[in-house]
Formats: sequence, C-alpha cells, structure tokens
Amino acid sequence: MQNLAMSAVLLLGSSRVLAHHGANLYDMTKTVMLKGTVVKFYWGNPHNEVAVDVKDEKGNVAHWVAYTEPPLVMLERGWTRKSMNAGDEVTVYIFAAKNGSTVGTLNRIVLPDGKELVAYPMPGAPAPAAR
Repeated sequence: MQNLAMSAVLLLGSSRVLAHHGANLYDMTKTVMLKGTVVKFYWGNPHNEVAVDVKDEKGNVAHWVAYTEPPLVMLERGWTRKSMNAGDEVTVYIFAAKNGSTVGTLNRIVLPDGKELVAYPMPGAPAPAAR
C-alpha cells in the first residue's frame, strides 16, 4: 500500500513538472517588453522567478511571473541573489506564454541603474559572456 501511495505522489508531481517546463508553452521567437515594479525575486531551484506588476494605460495592474535558469547558471551570467529588490522599477523582456497568461521565460531585465542582466538568450544567439 505504501508503494502505491508513493507511486501516485511521484506520478502526480512529475506530470505537474512536465506541464510546467514544457518547451512549447512559450513563444521563443520574440520577446514582449514590459515596464513595471518588482514584487518578488525568488532565488532558488529549480529556477529563479521574478514577479513584476505592470500597469497598462488605464491603470490596470497585471501580475507577471518570469522564470530564469537555475541559480548556478544565473551566477555564470552575472546574477546574484541580490540582483534586484522588491520595489525596483524595471524593464523586462519576456518570452510570453502562448496561451496569453501573464507568465513567461525571462530573456533579460534592465535594472533601475540601467544595468542589463541576461537570463535566457534569444534562441540561436551566442550565449552571453559572464560579467
């Protein structure tokens, strides 16, 4: 019985992971530029997350979540767990979800001081050099 319960947990968990990390969920051919305020910056496995609130021209706020590579990869690209803080005004470039939801893979982010951090280069582009 215990093995059956463990198998069920593993199957349910793995289907969620596969659905979340499906390569075809995001439009990797173009980026969407968003200007907004960092709400949360999560540094951890399996990947980092940047949550940004973006206001449209009418003042409506959309909550976006952008994912990056795992922390060790991001360290090689010049990121640290202190790269940004809640409240920072940023410009993000996201490979957005194909279904229109406000999630995506982060291409790059421009910080308040103008520093640009690359998260996931455009497909086919050379990998960014560590800074």
